[in-house]
Amino acid sequence: MKKIVILRDHLRDAFFRWGWLVPTVLPLTQLGGRGLFNSAAGLYALWGLSSFWSRRERLDRLTTLLYVLLLGIYLLGIPGSVDLKRGFRLWMEFGLESLSLLLMQMALRESPANPNRFVNAMALFGGLTIGGLYLLLPYHALGWSGQPFDPTRLRQDSLPLLLPFVLYWFWRQDYGRWRYGAMAGAVVVVLSYIVAAEGRAALFGLVVGLMVFCGTVLGWRLRWIALVGVAVLLAGIAAHTGPFRKAELDPDHPLDAFTAGRTILWRQALQHPPARPWLGVGIGSGIHAEEVLRFKIGDTSVQVKHLHNFLLDAWYETGILGAGLLLALIGVVFGRLARAWRRLPAEDRQRSGVLLAAALAIIAAGLLSFGYTSQNFACFFFVCLGGLVHFGRAHRQELISPAGGTIRDQH
Repeated sequence: MKKIVILRDHLRDAFFRWGWLVPTVLPLTQLGGRGLFNSAAGLYALWGLSSFWSRRERLDRLTTLLYVLLLGIYLLGIPGSVDLKRGFRLWMEFGLESLSLLLMQMALRESPANPNRFVNAMALFGGLTIGGLYLLLPYHALGWSGQPFDPTRLRQDSLPLLLPFVLYWFWRQDYGRWRYGAMAGAVVVVLSYIVAAEGRAALFGLVVGLMVFCGTVLGWRLRWIALVGVAVLLAGIAAHTGPFRKAELDPDHPLDAFTAGRTILWRQALQHPPARPWLGVGIGSGIHAEEVLRFKIGDTSVQVKHLHNFLLDAWYETGILGAGLLLALIGVVFGRLARAWRRLPAEDRQRSGVLLAAALAIIAAGLLSFGYTSQNFACFFFVCLGGLVHFGRAHRQELISPAGGTIRDQH
């Protein structure tokens, strides 16, 4: 028994020394496929759970309560759904990935140095992920995979959330005026890959994240922020106009064609709401709503797997309660950060600004692309939320040391 206790303590200490940084590596694991990502994310969650109890007093009560209620509502909607097995599997995956909301809060309060360690690690592995995507580009573009080039196979979804961390790393370097050139180069590199992948949702997320970064981290005025956003958007459109010419496929409904049928999906979902308005059809069961997920653009019939909007996906599958709790959780975190913003030191405003830019980039892209159970939302968005909870709490708090004493938070 004594050896088990010693092993448990070693695992707990190792988690709060460096194990809590595993989410920074997860974007890189996406290059190896879903299996590698799920294994790493599952290991992180289980490791964190084994160390959870000793730091439970560090959690923010309101956001923790909302999160637990959210998981409970998602679980409550599974019985009676069409696909129980798929529902329980997705619920487990969502729970393990979104647990980062709690684990990040505890880890960031472990030491005043941890916020810097986190943003630096995200910048490092974000840069490695971008480099890895470009190294894999010939594999897809030149047909080395044995299949014709398909832009949709390029993994661009994580780029908008990674860019703010990379930009912040360049901003903090003592390069003088050259750092602006380095940051512009990073934007061009990321934008070029998104254009090659024909990622309109990723482009929208990139623009939103970049504008928030310029406002919260660089402190630019609104007119310059708007100018940068418009310039990047126009550059993305001009570099590859193909996706933006789809309105020609259906001249009678240009908006539906331009959005690749997304507006059709959204209208059909609103016209055919779930039979259980409060709990929805059940997490993972939205895929069986064929009357909602099938549509036509011109003469082409299309069948998709979800609504390409994380809020509508959450509403349809988890009902008014599920979507409402998700919005409440996001609103509480953002609202507290807004109230604490002026009291934060300049460095903390910048670091929270980076997290806010990444979170809003995910939201913007998720409104046009991935769902609420996707890796980018269930994992990375909740990582950002956990960090924002940390910065949105009282300006001066006490950190609970592992020995049981207290040390003052330097934030």
